[in-house]
Parts: sequence; structure tokens; C-alpha cells
Amino acid sequence: MSAASRSLLRAGLTLSILYWTISLLAGWWLPSLLLNAPLPPRPAGEVEASLAALTGEAGHWTVHAVPGGMGVTLRVHWLHRPHPKGAAILLHGFGDDALGTAPRLRDLPDLDVLCFTFRGRDLVPETPSTLGGHERTDVAVVVRFLEGAGWPRDRQVLVGCSQGAGVAILALADLEGQGAPLAGALLESPFMDLRDAARNHLRGTLGRFEVLARPAEWIGIWRAGRIAGFDPATVSPVRASRGIRTPLALLAGDADQTTPLPGVQAIARNHPDLTIVPGADHLEAGSKVPGGWKAWADLRLRSWGLASKP
Repeated sequence: MSAASRSLLRAGLTLSILYWTISLLAGWWLPSLLLNAPLPPRPAGEVEASLAALTGEAGHWTVHAVPGGMGVTLRVHWLHRPHPKGAAILLHGFGDDALGTAPRLRDLPDLDVLCFTFRGRDLVPETPSTLGGHERTDVAVVVRFLEGAGWPRDRQVLVGCSQGAGVAILALADLEGQGAPLAGALLESPFMDLRDAARNHLRGTLGRFEVLARPAEWIGIWRAGRIAGFDPATVSPVRASRGIRTPLALLAGDADQTTPLPGVQAIARNHPDLTIVPGADHLEAGSKVPGGWKAWADLRLRSWGLASKP
């Protein structure tokens, strides 16, 4: 072997060792992105004040401590309205909290509305966010809480966006394994599965170089599951959607890079009520869909018996 060849071999070996070392370190760090969800800063009392401002005429809020999964207590805000046709549970996105999706209640005038902040935030910041690994149980608990309060499942609807939409599908699969389906679910931009969500998140930072981070992604997701005590392979809305009987209405933008359209279309293979909004990026479809989100939702809610006729 010539000196030049030996130099090339040493350089290649050095680069390989460097690449795998960086991948291991990045994979060890990645769980912090998955398990520690970012939150908008909220001054003390802002959530309650903002919810009060959204109440409207004749409505009133109650607050309930609902035992969630793994000993976590959920703080559930319930807007009671006169003569509601049903109840909607609002489920927020990854970098958000209950207040982020609460304004959607204005578009649901015929329903009581419940909202809460997912684990890993709010009252229990020390509990890791798992993008659905444990949150699916929390959503199922709130559904059962409503059942205990006199609302049967055929008068309940889940309203979710991004993470919340994916978690809704996971929760529905669990709920239907032990009982009846819900009236329906209005879901904007659900993620396909945990691995795809992590990949899309990194692609937004690394662009075309994301492919080089694949080993780090595998290590990071595996380690996140070990830290938080869940199986990442089970966090798969696309797989969970295959056996769901609850009607799903899906809304997505074709310019979404965070939860790309192909993932939503994969879910829609089993639930073909999919509305695609041209040019809409992540969570823009609701504001850009023809007629507005309320008109899109009312059409489905009326078919499920949960909205007044126009």
C-alpha cells in the first residue's frame, strides 16, 4: 500500500470515528428536545384571565383536578354553555399550552368546551413530554371524566392540532379498545409517528443534511423512551388510525414542513375526509381553508348531530 493510500485510509477512519462520536453525542442530547417541550411564557394568572375573557354570554368556567396517567393530576378547564349539544375537548400543539388553542371555542358555540395543558408543562414541569406516549392516557381519562359527568361518548368530539391531533388518534385507539367510539374528531396537521416527527423537526434545522443525523435520531428516540418510560414505537398515529371507528375529519396544508402532507395522507387512507389547503404551512390550514375553520367544522359537526343547522 502506498503512502498516499495509507493517508487516505487514516483520514477515512478518522472521519468515520468522528462521525459516529458526534452521532452518539447528538443522540444523547436529542431527548432534551423531545421530552422538554417549549412553552410560551405566561405571567401568573394569565390563563384564568384569558379564559374568562373568552367566556361569552351566559357561559361560565369550572376547574377540575382530574387524575391522569402515572399519578399526574390534570387541571381541566370546562366552559359550560346553556343548552349544549355536546362537549369538545381541545388538544394543543407541542410548543403550546391550553391557552394556545382556547380561542377555538369561539368557533364551537353549540358545545361545552374543555381544555387542559399536556404533561411536561404547567403544574408538572418535571414530568417529561412524550408526544403521545403518556398523553394518550391523559386524553382518555378526560373523555371518561366527561362520561362520568353525564356526557356519553356519542356527544363528545376531540379537536386537536399538530401534537394534539396525533395524540387524539392514539387516545381514540385506546378508548375504542375498551368501549364505544366518540361522535367525531376535528384534526389539523396530525403527525404520522414519533420517528417521522423527530426527523421533520431536525430537517427544519439541518435541511438536506438531516440524513446525516439519522443515527443520532435512532439513538435519541430510543433513549427518550428509556428516560420517560414508554415505547417510542407505539407513538404512531398512522398505525393507530387503522382500526378507529370514530369519524376523523382531517385538515392539512400542502406546504407544511413540520407535519408534511404525505404523513396526513397516510392517516387519511383509512379516514378519507381530508381537506388539503394549497399553500398553507404548518397550522395555517385552519385560517386559509375556504369559508374558515368554523364553516369547515360545522359541516362535520352537523353530520354528527353536534351543531345547529345554518
